Amino acid sequence: MKYFKIICWAECPYCIAAKHALIERSEDFEYCSIDHSLGLLNMYKSNYDYETVPMIIKIDTSTGQEQFIGGYTDLIKYFEQHSPEGEICDIDEEG
Repeated sequence: MKYFKIICWAECPYCIAAKHALIERSEDFEYCSIDHSLGLLNMYKSNYDYETVPMIIKIDTSTGQEQFIGGYTDLIKYFEQHSPEGEICDIDEEG
């Protein structure tokens, strides 16, 4: 089994869009709001060498292996590369 972990700010539009992209694809995920945890945010920034939220990680539960995907745009690119339909989910209607 695999699932995705989203490190996010609760009101971040890209974090919310990433959540909706996973819901639309019926993917299992964990939505981790770190609004009140600056130390935890800094730890994740350091661990993944990434400066913004969302930070999206794919986790394989059978092996424990983590694959850092990146942010919202990276998640959409990941799905385009791993989906037979090349499905795209835009954050707004204008594209």
